[in-house]
Amino acid sequence: MGILSSIFGCQTPNGNPKVDPNDSIIYFSLMQGGGMRRFDGFRYRVETTKDGRVHFLFNEDYPDEKSFTIDDHSVFDSLQQIVLKHKMYNYSGNYQPEMRIFDGHSWSLYVKYASGASISANGYMAGPDGYGKAFDDIITCLDRWKETTVEVNGLVSFDYLYGTTRYHIEPQDDHTLVTINDEAAGLHEAIEKPLEMMEDLRVTTITEDLRDNGSLKSDDPDSTPFEFDILFSNGEHYVYKSYDLNYKCHKTEVMYWFLERWEIEMNMK
Repeated sequence: MGILSSIFGCQTPNGNPKVDPNDSIIYFSLMQGGGMRRFDGFRYRVETTKDGRVHFLFNEDYPDEKSFTIDDHSVFDSLQQIVLKHKMYNYSGNYQPEMRIFDGHSWSLYVKYASGASISANGYMAGPDGYGKAFDDIITCLDRWKETTVEVNGLVSFDYLYGTTRYHIEPQDDHTLVTINDEAAGLHEAIEKPLEMMEDLRVTTITEDLRDNGSLKSDDPDSTPFEFDILFSNGEHYVYKSYDLNYKCHKTEVMYWFLERWEIEMNMK
């Protein structure tokens, strides 16, 4: 092991120390995206939490996003073996093909160790020798963990305020209940929709960047106030308040098309 340590402890061409086989990975992320399809590729991330556990996050912001936290650290040993096998400690900088290809795939890799050492690289339709096989091994390794059975982090309630109209959406035993209130317009309506609407809304919340916290102000008298209040079953709570001008905000546009898809008329007054 001393010989290995001396070999891996030498310097890479960019001056960063190579990985010590005895060092421990505390953060690992590999992402690939691009192409013609919106959710093409993958996003894998594994990291040690502040309380010493291991958190997995698969395909963040994708329809099949999945996350969970466990106490088993063996995944880092498996990843370290792949890093050493494919000499991924030599990966560094940006890789580009000689000829630019449109709609190609890009990738990024970041690995952090307990000692402070790190590996950081990215590329577009190009990479170090053998990087495709290295990525295949990583995907095979992490896909086994991706199959871990976890309870879906479902929506407990979803409130959307636009102007003076509030849409409250929540699951019931066998249906989704949509309650629409607008005291200024004397409007109160309760609509029953299929339970599938909640899953559609959960995925929309993830993929359309509705999970947000914050508050923005507007001095424009023609802007319309809107608000999101979203509660998940694991306790995640998001409250976002802002203003919409001429109905061009991405977040409000998302809700317009979502409610229209489920044949719920929005009160635009």
